[in-house]
Formats: sequence, structure tokens, C-alpha cells
Amino acid sequence: MTSTAAVLSGNEYIIEQKIVAIRKTFRITDRDGKRLAYVKKKIVNWSPQLWFETPDGTRFGEIRGKLLTIRPTFEIYDTQGLVAVVKKKILKLVGSEWWLENSSGKEIARIKGNITMHNFTVHSPSGLEIAHVHKKWASVRDSYAIEILTQDLTPYIVIAYVIAMNNIDRQFWKILILGPEGVAVGDVIDNFSSKT
Repeated sequence: MTSTAAVLSGNEYIIEQKIVAIRKTFRITDRDGKRLAYVKKKIVNWSPQLWFETPDGTRFGEIRGKLLTIRPTFEIYDTQGLVAVVKKKILKLVGSEWWLENSSGKEIARIKGNITMHNFTVHSPSGLEIAHVHKKWASVRDSYAIEILTQDLTPYIVIAYVIAMNNIDRQFWKILILGPEGVAVGDVIDNFSSKT
């Protein structure tokens, strides 16, 4: 089995969103453009499911969403099992509030900044900066950069945390407000929320 550390061992990554046929795919590269991995989204499913794979197609991780619960929750798995859980605060009038717990339920990270604009920091509960997310190096539309600043969390966990927050938040609102068939109107909501 391929380990996450064998695939994602650096400190600087670019996440680029691609539409391949009808499947949403995210390409993970290093700062020089070398392809490291892909994240692919399951096409038809009530709850979002994404998986990580190497360029040769070997799976090494997965994000499983649980949207129809009291609190939107996203579990992050590697080849050994559950490694972290992303949770979202449900009653927040402006913006989104997400945090990350380890597999034992202890909080290990939160964010500060603007998720929609790809300009935020992942930090520990004590306030130590773990990673920066920004568009500084990202020249392609719908792409953003992740800089890992400490070894508190593995690059894989940071990347999975960011992808869950950035992409699944929109699907949550489409399902909650419109149901699974309301894609077109949901896109309007996405566009509106990105401007406010």
C-alpha cells in the first residue's frame, strides 16, 4: 500500500480544480508543477465522498462526508484507517467555522481568514500557525496554494482538511436548502455567497 507520507512529503503544494468529463477532480502538484496526486469526487452520492490517488491510480486516502446529521462532519482516512474528523459549526450567520479533531475527538486545528477567497491560516488550538492557504503562486483559475509551516500535522491531513472545507461547504448548502436536484439554483447561492 502507498502511504500518504510517500506521496505528500513536501511543504509547498498547489491544488488545481479540473472538470474531467462529469467528475470533479483536483490535481495536487508541488510548486514547480510536478504532479503528485489527484483527488476525485464520487459522481452520485447523497453524502460527498472523495478519494486521493497517485498519478498511476493507486488510492491512498479518502474523505467521507456525513451531511444529514446534527452537524456536518467529514472523516479523513488514510490506508491505515481514520486519522482526523472535520466538523462545521451549524449556527453561524456570517462565514463558516470549521475545526479539525484527531481520531480520538481532540481538537487539533482551526482556521482564521476567508475560506471563499482562499486566504486563511490553519492554526493549532494554542494559536501556532500550521499552514497558509493563498493564491499567491496559483496562476491558474480555481487553484490555490498551501504552505506547510510546521510538522504538527502531516501534509496529507492539512490538504484533506482544506479540500473538505473549500469544496464540501457548497454541497452542504445545496442539499440543505434545495435538495440534491437543486444544482442550478445552488450555483447562484455559491456565486452570491462568494461576493458577500
